[in-house]
Amino acid sequence: MWNDIELLANDDTGKEQLPVGLGHECGTALYQVDTLLQITSSEKVSVNPQLYACNSRDGSIIVVDRSVALLDSTGQSLQMHIQFDTNVDVVGMCQEKQFLVVGERSGNFHVIHIPSKQTLLTKSLVEKSSGEKTYLNLFIEKDNADAGVYHMFVLTSNGFFCIVCLPLAKTQEAIDKMDMITAKKLQGQIKTAFISTEEYHSLGCQNFVISNSMNKIHLIIGGKGDYVLSKWEVDTTNNLVSVRSFADSSLIKDAAKLQVLDNLLFVLDTENILSMWDVYSLTLIWDWPLIHIEDFLLSTESDSSPVVCQRLANVKLIVMTIPDNKQMRSLMVFALPTMQPLYSLEVSIVSSLVQSGIGTDTIYFLEGIHEKHQIPSEGPVSIVVMRSLTEALPENRLSRLLHKHKFTEAENFAIQFGLDVELVYKVKANTILEKLASASVGSYDHEVWLDLVNETKENLQKIQDSQFVVDYCINAPWPLYETTQEMLNYAKLRILKKDERAIAPSSDGAPVSITEVLRAQARLTTFYGAFGLEKFSGIAWTEFLNNKDIFKNILLQLEEGNLSCAQYLWLRHQADFESSFDEKMLENLLNTIHFTVPLKELCLWLKNVVIPFLRRVVPKGQKILAKWLEQGARNLELTDKANWPENGLQMAEVFFTSKNQGEMGLTSFNQWTPLRCGDCEEVHRLKKLVNDLQELIKLYRKYNCRLALCDFEKENANTIVFRMFDKILAPELVPSILEKFIKPYLCEHNLQKDELLLQYIKDLLERCRTRSTSVFETAWEAKAIAVIDCISDTDLKFDAVLQIMHGAMVPWSAAVEQLVKQHLEMNHVKVKLLQESYRLMEMKKLLRAYGIRDTNLLKDKQMIMRLVKYILKQDTPTSLEDALKIVAAYMLPTVEVYVLRMLDLIDKERGEESLALLKSLTLAEAEKVAERLTVWGTLVLQNKTDDSEEHKTQMFMTKTLVEILKFLFSIQKDNPLKKDECEANLKMFETLATLQEDFDIFLSVEEFRNPSLMSSLLENHIRAYETATSLSKSRKVQTKNHNSEDGKTRKRSTVSRLYRLALLLQRSEQELGEKLALRALDAGKVEDAIKICREFYENHCNEETGKLLFSACQRLCHMLADDVAMITPNDMNLPAVIYEMACQAATVCSPDLLLDSLELCKYTLAAKEVYRQCQIENYGFTAKTTPFGGDKDPYEEWTYDDFFNEDGIVLDPQIALPVAYETISSLLPVCENKLYPLDSTSLANCAFIKGQNLLQPARNPICAVLQNLTECSQCELALRLIFCSFGSCLQHGVSNTMDLSLSEKLHDGNMLAETRSFLIAMKQKCTSVIMATILTLLHKVFNCRLIDQNLALGYCTILPKEDMFNKLWDVIKNTCQNYRKVLAVALVGAQLANQCGEAEEKKKFQELVTDAEWGIQLGKFGISFETVFRQPPIRKKELIRTLVQNPEVDTDLILNYCSTFMLDSDAALQLCIETLLLQNANTNHVGDDSAEYSEKQPHSTLLARALEIIPLLKSTKDLVISLSGILYKLDPYDYETIEIVLKVIQNADVKNASIELNQALSLLKHLESYKRVSPPVDLERQYVLEHVIPLSPAAQTRLPFHLIFFRTAQCFWNIISAELSEESFPTLLLISKLMKVSLDTLHMSAARHVFEKKLKPKIFEMRNTGYTSVVNKETTKTVQTIQSYLLSIINPEWAVAIAHKIAQEFPTGPDQIQALKFCLYLAEKWLKNTTAKDDSHEKAEVLQKKLYMQYKRSATENVLITHNLNTREHLKSIGKPANLIILLYEHHSIDQRIQNPTGRDYPENSRNLWRCTGR
Repeated sequence: MWNDIELLANDDTGKEQLPVGLGHECGTALYQVDTLLQITSSEKVSVNPQLYACNSRDGSIIVVDRSVALLDSTGQSLQMHIQFDTNVDVVGMCQEKQFLVVGERSGNFHVIHIPSKQTLLTKSLVEKSSGEKTYLNLFIEKDNADAGVYHMFVLTSNGFFCIVCLPLAKTQEAIDKMDMITAKKLQGQIKTAFISTEEYHSLGCQNFVISNSMNKIHLIIGGKGDYVLSKWEVDTTNNLVSVRSFADSSLIKDAAKLQVLDNLLFVLDTENILSMWDVYSLTLIWDWPLIHIEDFLLSTESDSSPVVCQRLANVKLIVMTIPDNKQMRSLMVFALPTMQPLYSLEVSIVSSLVQSGIGTDTIYFLEGIHEKHQIPSEGPVSIVVMRSLTEALPENRLSRLLHKHKFTEAENFAIQFGLDVELVYKVKANTILEKLASASVGSYDHEVWLDLVNETKENLQKIQDSQFVVDYCINAPWPLYETTQEMLNYAKLRILKKDERAIAPSSDGAPVSITEVLRAQARLTTFYGAFGLEKFSGIAWTEFLNNKDIFKNILLQLEEGNLSCAQYLWLRHQADFESSFDEKMLENLLNTIHFTVPLKELCLWLKNVVIPFLRRVVPKGQKILAKWLEQGARNLELTDKANWPENGLQMAEVFFTSKNQGEMGLTSFNQWTPLRCGDCEEVHRLKKLVNDLQELIKLYRKYNCRLALCDFEKENANTIVFRMFDKILAPELVPSILEKFIKPYLCEHNLQKDELLLQYIKDLLERCRTRSTSVFETAWEAKAIAVIDCISDTDLKFDAVLQIMHGAMVPWSAAVEQLVKQHLEMNHVKVKLLQESYRLMEMKKLLRAYGIRDTNLLKDKQMIMRLVKYILKQDTPTSLEDALKIVAAYMLPTVEVYVLRMLDLIDKERGEESLALLKSLTLAEAEKVAERLTVWGTLVLQNKTDDSEEHKTQMFMTKTLVEILKFLFSIQKDNPLKKDECEANLKMFETLATLQEDFDIFLSVEEFRNPSLMSSLLENHIRAYETATSLSKSRKVQTKNHNSEDGKTRKRSTVSRLYRLALLLQRSEQELGEKLALRALDAGKVEDAIKICREFYENHCNEETGKLLFSACQRLCHMLADDVAMITPNDMNLPAVIYEMACQAATVCSPDLLLDSLELCKYTLAAKEVYRQCQIENYGFTAKTTPFGGDKDPYEEWTYDDFFNEDGIVLDPQIALPVAYETISSLLPVCENKLYPLDSTSLANCAFIKGQNLLQPARNPICAVLQNLTECSQCELALRLIFCSFGSCLQHGVSNTMDLSLSEKLHDGNMLAETRSFLIAMKQKCTSVIMATILTLLHKVFNCRLIDQNLALGYCTILPKEDMFNKLWDVIKNTCQNYRKVLAVALVGAQLANQCGEAEEKKKFQELVTDAEWGIQLGKFGISFETVFRQPPIRKKELIRTLVQNPEVDTDLILNYCSTFMLDSDAALQLCIETLLLQNANTNHVGDDSAEYSEKQPHSTLLARALEIIPLLKSTKDLVISLSGILYKLDPYDYETIEIVLKVIQNADVKNASIELNQALSLLKHLESYKRVSPPVDLERQYVLEHVIPLSPAAQTRLPFHLIFFRTAQCFWNIISAELSEESFPTLLLISKLMKVSLDTLHMSAARHVFEKKLKPKIFEMRNTGYTSVVNKETTKTVQTIQSYLLSIINPEWAVAIAHKIAQEFPTGPDQIQALKFCLYLAEKWLKNTTAKDDSHEKAEVLQKKLYMQYKRSATENVLITHNLNTREHLKSIGKPANLIILLYEHHSIDQRIQNPTGRDYPENSRNLWRCTGR
């Protein structure tokens, strides 16, 4: 899955993992190759991907197999990435990058909304193709007339699709508005058509191109067959497609790709030859057969139009050639029309051009590359990249290479094109400079930046520009101090060498450079001393070096708190800034000194360095320094409180104790001689600060009074004493602190104690008045009291108490109260002053709570009441209590206070509080207050106003008065008159409140008691209601808000409001309801009348309502019969509504009206059913509509209920309804006369009327309606109307002639005769109609989807018995295998036969019921019951095999089937077991038709089902015999089936089994765990042919069970031998043991097989490569395995024989020696295991000797070969040791060794001689 996309910026294209410019490029033009993106797969790539891409100004779309990526126009942003289910064939984008069109290989065509990434449409245009592309090309064209409409053309192999009128612009708008309904509707406007081209391109289409002209679109299709080119014209306006011209296959065989340029058509055929044609005549103009092209594009200059390019002057041809011998392609650029090659680039074989417009400057292509840069590679590509080619100049290419840091290529490129090579070195140096900067911040480790430094040194050697080198060495951020020092020395040497070479050096050249180097070295020394090596880094050094203002660095260090570093920099560079130092620099210096700097070090530095420097350089700066020292000393109070104030004094004294320039010692403050600026204000302030700090230290240390410096400076001796008292936190400590600290201070400053304490109390009170009381609420009082206790003078103590009384906040605290009371009890002259002040404070306390400070207001009663009213207006929690206190104090009535309070609460709409206050009063007070409030409310209501706020106030007042009157009524118990009066007032005010709140009617008491006014109000509201209702449809806005004359919004009148208003205005609801209903019916407003009736029924269910409902229904029926115009809603089912109202009338009506109501119900129900048959719903049949009562939905009723619903012709409502209601009108006429009790108006219940025949008017309507229903086949409804109408007529006649003699006396004889003849005629007519209708209904009932058996039974009972049974058997005979219908008819027949006592008929019907039930049940399993239906039980046996073979049929069903038809169950169950076991098997059973059940079940499931069936068998013997025979016929590779057959046999009856079941099952387990490695042998193929079994695919991985288990040992070895290997040997060994075959044979075969497979190929390889031994790490394990096989052979002779045979296969060498040695071991082992008496002992001895001789010969030959002595002569003498020894001594190498002892490569003859003789 190609799902990992990485966008590469320009800097990323040079990454080493992407082989940019991978192939060889050549040509006269120079192109820049860039890689824009790469795509990789998260899964392993097995095949090369299919690539496709297209580019436009809207962006790029890239397709790699199933992955589609969408880029923006810049190519730097991924907008969308989607994975599809199959490969993508075509893609396209339109509507300003809003929609993406994708065609999949599966045939699915998608339209995707890009911003939301939602798939709007998915449609399969064609079926999935077999591996080839489904869609060949796609073009999307914008409509010329409507810019928002698009047309799509999709090419397939046999034609093309035209998808026109895609409203994408409107779809986009709908999506933006989230209007999915509109979006779906717009999809319906799309038109799709397929145009077949098989008539012209008989072998298929391959590509097509679009050429537009005028308002029409021309398609040029390239394909194969009789014609290679065809031109089609598409007229999107008229939706026409026509073919215009052709080009046959005489010139080219086919056309694979097309492109149009103005009037030229470029065609590429499948022979890779490009040709040029005239687009109008399809005439060949030119071709280029020498270049074999696979794909091509045309490109022009971006500002060139097709019209300008008619002569191909600016056109370039970009081609992708076919692969060459190196499996590489070439991307070539040609200039047309000369076909001059401009550029060529080698690309991989997996490459594709990106399809783009003609007017593009950049060429894009996709290329598949490998991770390891192997070109070409045998495996598939792992990375797909998108590259671009842009034409460039050499300078630009060099710049690009330098930008990508490809310095080696850039150097070669510059030399090749004669460009500046030194520029490459300088850019490389600058690049290394950037890396050094990164190294300085820790981005690289030590080895990396060390390599960078070495690379820099090497690169600088190549640069001739010494000035550049010097600047580089100085400014480079070297990572180490030593490196920096070394490079500065190198720069110095470069300058000196330059000066030596220069003849006349410039005056400003070398010296300036030397100065810069020396300056840099000096700065380096400063950096080392100031910061040390641990802080050295490239960045830090560069910043320090380039810092021109060292003073700023000093400031920075001071700001960071690094004082020592700043001092060092000051000392080394003081001369650098001394000349420019000014007052501003001094201010900066002082402002940057951090407060965390140690004060001691700072003072020393200021005193010894800075201050002397200032006095010498900037004398005026002493003012600034003095001011800064003063502020700094003050700040220490906050920053260093622990050492304050000594630290402040230390800092302030520095200015006066510092030494002058040239002085050695320190000068004290008293010895300091003022300088020129000594008289300035700043110095004087500093001097004063020193004095203050000295005093403050004394106050701290001696008197334990810690004051802030700012506070100390504001105080004098007296106030300092005050501050001492303020510092006392606990009042208990005042006496002790006074004695210990304050008195010594007073004595020292000659202050009087008592006067000062009294003054402190006054000061304390004054401060409390100006501050918040909450802060000093209790603390100052306790302290003041404690201070008073310390005053000795009594007069002064009373003065202090008076001060506290006047100054304490009201109310007083408990301590102040106690203090005052304590002194009031004393005997002193000033006690009276205390008492007067105390009374004044009590009144003051009360008034001050309300902000009243003037106590003169309490002298007048009127003013007192005003004051009380003011206090109540304040509405505080205690205002009422305070007002009562004032009134009680001046003996005024309290009722006035309560009335004022309640009026105030009502005015503030706090009714609950006013009621609570009223209830808290005594009964007498409450009664007086309530009466006063009632009179006040009556007067208020007389005030008429139109102000809405005033209305709200009146409404609240009225509601509150209602509650007050309720309370007053509840307390009136002793006075009945007052109670009645109170009750009347209560009801009146309740009504007035309701009128005010709900109807905005504000009446006074007098107006409410005026009846005429009340009637007028009700009439006005009725008219307003009717007006509002009549205008509700045309003027909805006005009905919602009805504005009065003053603009006040009133509520719209409704019926409920009218009823409520009528009750309030003392009118009954029945009176109003009667008026409204009558007025609605008179106006023809049916809906309003029905609504009134419904409301009366729901709310007033009485007899009067019943009469109203009956009259309304009767009136509506007559209106419908007379076709009177009326207004009804479109969705109202009026007949249903009438029927419902009739039922309601019958429910609540009086007994006199009950019979008429029932008749009305009966006939309105019939009318409702008639209307139902007039409607057609969307159910596909005549359906019932939902009645007015909310019955069941007709769709649900028809779908889910088993009731008969007759299907008839839809009635015409214009005909059927009037006739139906005319019938009702004739049967229920309106009576104009007065009705007496028990009188009826209905025809069925009314009496004869003299001179009037009531039956005659009903004849024609009844006949008309029956005729209409019969003609429309509405038989059920017609039958109902026959019964009802005939019953009513009959009841009318019979009820009036019960006593014939009496009837003859009461009525005219003609009337009786007419009535009798009418009823007889009607009976005859109805009887014939009823019989015909019932037969028709029976036919309909039995042909329904679900048969209503009860209804059919009822209909049948009406027919004669003979006709009844004949009808049922006719239905059964005409029913073709519809078992459900047969079952229903048979059940009806059986029930009828039972009722009629027909036993024979009942038996037949019951048998038919049984067959039908089995037909239904088996039909659920797809089993046909047709062949045995209505057949004898013996025939039912034929269906058992079909039942058994069906996988869905269980045993219970089979047993039930056998039991029902009395069949043998064991045979059926045995057949069931066999079928289950062989369901998944591949056998040679003939006639097995189980293939139809292709779905296989797991073998475990089949086995479980078979084991469940076995206990049901009576005997298992036949089952075991049958399965044993089946076992031999099974597929020998089908282990699963064999296993379950064996397990079933084992479970059924092991004793009767003819095979060893345990052995067979064990063999199966071994075979299942083994995977076959060799193909099937001929013996297996012969077996399957003999048994007519197809060779199973499992034969490739499994061994045949039957050939191993049932056949001979020879057959066993034929199969096992080919499987022997190291891996398979353990399993095969277990199988051999189980089958009890010879294990020696197994071990021998295994040894031989492993040797031939593993070692023998190595031996041949060893001979070819010259190696002496085949034994290595790889083969050692194999050799050991073979030895273990040989050692496991029990027969020693067999073991030695096979070992010797293997040893013979080894060539002469160490391997053969070891093999022979192992043979000797086996032979010795054999010899040891035999005795001399054994026959095999002599044979073993002989074999041992032979092997030993062979072993010695082989070893000797190996020695000779090893030392290059294997000449023919030496080899012949191997069997003769003596001759071999002589030959070795006579070898010529001995003489050569003697002559040249130092020579090499001499054979070690002595050693060889020893080794040979040793052997």
